[in-house]
Amino acid sequence: MKQSIDTIVTARRVISMAGIEAEAIAIAQGRVAALGPRAQMLALRTASTELVELGESVVLPGLVEPHTHPDLCAQCYAWVDVSGFTHASVGGVERALREAVARTPKGQWIFAFGLDFMLTPDLGVWDRARLDALVPNNPIFVLIQSMHTAFVNSAALHAAGIDEATPDPSAGGRYVRDGAGRLTGKIEESPAMTAFVLALDWSPQAWASRMRDQFERYARAGITTLGMPGMFVPAPYLDVYESVSHEAPVRTAAYLRLEQVATSRWRPGEGSDRFRIRGAKLWYDGSPYSGTMLLDDPYLASELCCCRLGIAAGSAGYAMQDRATLVPQLRELLASGWQVLTHAQGDRAVRETLDVYEEVLGPRGGELDHRWRVEHVGLISQADIERARRLGVAFSFHVNHVHYYGPELRDQILGAERAERMMPVGSAVRAGHRVSLHADSPMFPPAPLGLVCTAATRRTRRGEPLGAGEAISLEQALRAVTIDAAWQLRLDDEIGSLVPGKRADFTIVGADPYEVAPETLGSIEVRGTWLDGRPAL
Repeated sequence: MKQSIDTIVTARRVISMAGIEAEAIAIAQGRVAALGPRAQMLALRTASTELVELGESVVLPGLVEPHTHPDLCAQCYAWVDVSGFTHASVGGVERALREAVARTPKGQWIFAFGLDFMLTPDLGVWDRARLDALVPNNPIFVLIQSMHTAFVNSAALHAAGIDEATPDPSAGGRYVRDGAGRLTGKIEESPAMTAFVLALDWSPQAWASRMRDQFERYARAGITTLGMPGMFVPAPYLDVYESVSHEAPVRTAAYLRLEQVATSRWRPGEGSDRFRIRGAKLWYDGSPYSGTMLLDDPYLASELCCCRLGIAAGSAGYAMQDRATLVPQLRELLASGWQVLTHAQGDRAVRETLDVYEEVLGPRGGELDHRWRVEHVGLISQADIERARRLGVAFSFHVNHVHYYGPELRDQILGAERAERMMPVGSAVRAGHRVSLHADSPMFPPAPLGLVCTAATRRTRRGEPLGAGEAISLEQALRAVTIDAAWQLRLDDEIGSLVPGKRADFTIVGADPYEVAPETLGSIEVRGTWLDGRPAL
């Protein structure tokens, strides 16, 4: 019996990421039935088939963002915008805060996001005293762009119940103190931020509304599937997220925080085609811009590090996990079928993460289909790239560090030698890895084609090359935001390429990536997305 075709979509070109040349897709029951030349597909048309002609547009498999934080985005993008993407100078940042004070009743909380010591270079030093002067009558919490450091004023410390006698929380969080033991107002890492963010509006209705807005933001960027590595909101909100996801224009592969696994009702593989639990996420170190990235050699003793970022001379970061505790936890996860993702930025952090993985997986880990990952991978030795390949461990690269902060990483944070090998995507691909690329929103805006641009060109925001030897081909970069990213999320049997039998998820763009100048890849217009053979927005 001939298959009934529901929809035929024609375009200037359909890029299948599976070696199939096509100008049209035939869709039946939400899945790709066939693809190929326009005339061949139109021959499948019946009286009931809908024809959608996209003209000169180009179709890609639905773009995949394997590491993003929709729950954080839903909060942070609703806060006062103090980001370097908006404010090139400190005057704009301070004006935004003063305007927030003017419209906020005395005593009520103010939350701000995006303080950026690289993109707003004249920010100067931020601490409790500065915020007390700017915001004297409201508790305020200001999160920097990388999300690993926040600054608060005295009113916020008081409201959160934190004083000089309060111990630092476990798992790496710190309430930073000066030499006299007085709180400076600098807060490092999410465990230490919890007491402050509890003041947010956590009503399910408000949060669900913000989540819907965020899902649409992803879709407008061309994303059809995302990986959510670690819930930042309280565990019960995962159920709210799951309920909202049924009507969302994107799919979600979700990863619980490691500490949530024991008490969660969710188990790996549970969920629906729009929301599915995949594994667990943990943090081994922190951020280059908080001084919490764990390095073999110290940060540079520069003005940016020592003064504006507050990184002590000689510091090489620190580990947020205890190996003796971590190994038995991960053994339990492996036995129960949980995929494990570990945030590791520095070369020492990546090496120690792989040490733990190897102890848990065993030397024949590569023979298991576990798809455990290391997230971000700022610095790594060639030996560890090869070791990870033998263990079957995959890398997801936070490659736009190169684009946005490359000059500062080279000149003031790590030095030229280390900066040249930051985010070594090329070395990983040459070693046989199936890599993915991510923006880690809200750190950087969701824009998969921008990630493709950076991975293919290795250009900073100033147009300078950085680590040119780590560039990959356009084909490899597109795979890293389509089929290889889908493989890392254990969804490659459903999405990531356009072949018969897979879901008809695709992204419509205004130009052929193979025909534009590489440096303009990030400027290609996204014209729409489809899920299950229907427009998503």
